[in-house]
Amino acid sequence: MARLRLLSVDRAERALWSWSQSLPRPLLDLSGLERFDAFGLCLLALLGWKAKEEGGLARFLLPEKREVAEELARTGLFQFLSGAFWADQPLPEAQGKGRFLLVRVEREEGIGSLVDAFAETLESRFPFGERTNRILVGAVLELLQNIPHHAGAGREDLMPVGFAALEEASDHLHLAVVDGGVGLRGSLSLNPRYRGVSTAEALELVLVEGASRFDEPGRGGSLKRIREVALRNSGKFYVRSLDGVFFQEDVEWSVGSSFFFPGVQISIRLPKRLFLDGAPG
Repeated sequence: MARLRLLSVDRAERALWSWSQSLPRPLLDLSGLERFDAFGLCLLALLGWKAKEEGGLARFLLPEKREVAEELARTGLFQFLSGAFWADQPLPEAQGKGRFLLVRVEREEGIGSLVDAFAETLESRFPFGERTNRILVGAVLELLQNIPHHAGAGREDLMPVGFAALEEASDHLHLAVVDGGVGLRGSLSLNPRYRGVSTAEALELVLVEGASRFDEPGRGGSLKRIREVALRNSGKFYVRSLDGVFFQEDVEWSVGSSFFFPGVQISIRLPKRLFLDGAPG
């Protein structure tokens, strides 16, 4: 594989396939990296964590560009993987907070404090975007709750762990949430009504129709609501789960197929102007 220069939601598939094939000792060659986004950062965290769970370790070739290596170190990625990774050079010292907030999600009891961290970050950066901030914080809450509720559904041997990152880019805010669990099809098929559905069918049922493994009124539908927020506000919404992908931009959405990778990986990008003028749709 040619040296990776951009690790983003639009360009991550090839790298994810290559890295996932070498678990539990993936060689994450970031030596040529020039830029990464919230989704790419979450994938690095998830791959490193999966390597650790499987008794291996992630091997990093750090970016040759000093500023990129410092930005990666500043995210806190290597603190989350402490003791379970190898790097080809000492980690650079990185001062300040940077443009990313990265968190790990394991248990439902700790989600409140994680959501508070996202809310504080948004309030400090966008004090006039209160209404939009609330919308994004609400999305964070629902997405993080989905990890302990759904990632290990039906699998007592699976410990649901996920990562979430918030990125402030030049023209948009990017929220990414990933896990390595059973996926949307795995969770949805626990409901007898949806047993036997394909990945593509599960993506459409969950994201467009609001289907859930729960039959109780008021439960489920969170991903459909978040997709509709992106739709109303000229955002981009991407979901990868198992061997399927869903993408929406403006009013058009599509479902496609890809190679198998466990869990659910989500990217939401909303225009930055919404947080500056506080006027979401």
